[in-house]
Amino acid sequence: MIEPVVIYEVSDHIATITINRPEAYNSLNYEAYRLLTESLNQANIDPDVRAIVFTGRGRGFCTGDDVKELLGQGAAELSRRITSGELELPSGPMHRSDRPIIAAVNGPAVGYGMELSLLADIRIASTDAKFSEMFVKRAIMAGPDSFEILPRLIGPAAAAEMLLTGDLIDAQQALDWGLVTKVVAPDQLADEARDLAARMTANAPLAVQAGKQALRLVRGGKGEELRSHASRRLGELLASRDHQESVAAFLEKRDPSYEGR
Repeated sequence: MIEPVVIYEVSDHIATITINRPEAYNSLNYEAYRLLTESLNQANIDPDVRAIVFTGRGRGFCTGDDVKELLGQGAAELSRRITSGELELPSGPMHRSDRPIIAAVNGPAVGYGMELSLLADIRIASTDAKFSEMFVKRAIMAGPDSFEILPRLIGPAAAAEMLLTGDLIDAQQALDWGLVTKVVAPDQLADEARDLAARMTANAPLAVQAGKQALRLVRGGKGEELRSHASRRLGELLASRDHQESVAAFLEKRDPSYEGR
């Protein structure tokens, strides 16, 4: 049986999305683009999913576009599919998601793979991880997500260095610059990511989703909308069954059981 190039699994309220092209360092061809976008859209609407872990199989996280299929002679067709809307990029559902997204960066995150890691809320790296905004080395430029998000994460000077040189940085440099929150041994990465996701899914899902939505508004520079959102959602959360359950569990000295209502 041939495995799909993107694997989607749900367990304990955590959706794990794995790019499965290890022979190509998890570069994206059209099939991988399609399945990755479908998987993210599915996670966004699945009521059982409360957090998303995004990773790659083998030695690469995601090395961007498949050079043989999508770049060079194929670049014009790639551009046509994107601009016509025929190809929805996975960045779309990542922007829209109200589930927290954790990137478990197991190897090189290069080009569009780097941009996808930036769209996660949190990045954990293995010691094998490397990061590069390699677009400029291919005589093109990074997309708007890189220019918007990267300077906020690591500062404008460090972002300029990455965006204008295309150089690789290793996991330790990424940690020093604040691009990732933790660096662990390769065999610990999956457990670390799931542990972090589990700590989020243990909370009331409506509260986590409201917080994720607020973070999205901050990232978009929508301060006025943020204040309106916080006021409205706090009122809704205070009236929720999960809030009443949290208070009852505290008074009864037990763990809460949340329903998402």
